[in-house]
Amino acid sequence: MSTQTVAAPAQGSIEFKRQLKRAKLGAAMGTALDQMEMTLFSLAAALVFSHVFFADASPAVSLIASFGVYGVGFLIRPIGGLVFSHLGETRGRKWVLSTTVLIMGAATFSIGLIPSYETIGIFAPILLVLCRCFQGAAVGAEYTSGTTYLTEIAPIGKRGWTASWVWAGASAGTVLGAFVWTVVLASFSTEQIIAWAWRIPFWLTVIVTFFALWLRVKLQESPVFLEKQKAFKERAQKAAPLTDALQNSRGNMLRIIGFTFPCVGHSFMYQAFMAGYFVNYVVKDGGKLFSSATLIGATVGIAGGLFGGWVSDKIGRRKAGLIYSVIMMIFPVFAFLLVNTGHFAAVTAVMVFCFCFPAEGAMGVQSPQLPEIFGSRYRYSALTVAREVGAIGGGLLPMIGTVILAYFGGWLAVAIMMTLLMGITVFTTYNTVETRDRDLYVEEDAM
Repeated sequence: MSTQTVAAPAQGSIEFKRQLKRAKLGAAMGTALDQMEMTLFSLAAALVFSHVFFADASPAVSLIASFGVYGVGFLIRPIGGLVFSHLGETRGRKWVLSTTVLIMGAATFSIGLIPSYETIGIFAPILLVLCRCFQGAAVGAEYTSGTTYLTEIAPIGKRGWTASWVWAGASAGTVLGAFVWTVVLASFSTEQIIAWAWRIPFWLTVIVTFFALWLRVKLQESPVFLEKQKAFKERAQKAAPLTDALQNSRGNMLRIIGFTFPCVGHSFMYQAFMAGYFVNYVVKDGGKLFSSATLIGATVGIAGGLFGGWVSDKIGRRKAGLIYSVIMMIFPVFAFLLVNTGHFAAVTAVMVFCFCFPAEGAMGVQSPQLPEIFGSRYRYSALTVAREVGAIGGGLLPMIGTVILAYFGGWLAVAIMMTLLMGITVFTTYNTVETRDRDLYVEEDAM
């Protein structure tokens, strides 16, 4: 996994096209593993973990605790981002991409090995939190590494389409996770699932881990990194990239948080919170129905992520971002009205929206936009840390939404919270300049 200083092939050559294809698949497979883990964990938190790891608490408290553990991974992500962004400047983008996928796979597999609370008591949730921390640290650089890498190697005019493969991979990972859970829920009784069958999905991730790692060790390094490798290493060894970013680009780092906190938060409000809401307040035995709807939504979302990137190439990042964020701001009330019917078609429509907008579509728009905002001087460090601070929303909002639901006794307050939150992204997008096809070798930020 060492970085070799070799010249990148010329754009348009057969070798360049071959490497670009491999890069898109390698980045997609890594995020597929990440999102598969997210789906497995979020559904397990909603359906199983309250019984396995918090069995001595009331149903409401155990559900909040399960989502709390889910949120721990997001709290650790900025720390992982800080560590791996430094390594990305010294070791290269490829090294980080390969290492993070290995750590993620090992931590996810290990969750399936943890004994229940009844077996080892308080050590069970402690081990669960520990594994979640390793997952969070690895994911802390995963998405930014993938999108930055693909944006830096993509041909001009196709950055959106190329970088959005990260989010197509994420949706594919959700498909895998939802499919595995759907099969488990259909094949075993509730008692069997709580007793042992919930472990099967986590063990199966080992297959995706080995395939993703095999693809990533064969990647070529980013040409932007190769050209500026010496300067990157000198600054990183002095711990300068992030320091420079905090001194000179605080506004743009806050801008990234304004993009990501609401979008990631909305994504997991639909995927995680809505699952718990559905099985606890709408249809008590609706786990299989919801996982099936998630499976369909994520399948459509593969195209949704690619479409978001393609649209941003055609009409610009800013215009596409405004369209997506305004629609997402309006939709939460309609989402709850549809889910409250308990009908499969209505729930499926909500999950299709989730994956075509906040989960993958909007991320497809942002994939090239966020790296383009920063100059090459500290793009990797600034973007990684800022995005993962923003991604905390994805972990905290399901728990916050559960508290709001319990306090107000109804879904409307949750929907209002989601609408107000997305207003931040609308405001941020409106006040951001167009960055489409910006020169990525320039050291200065776009604004």
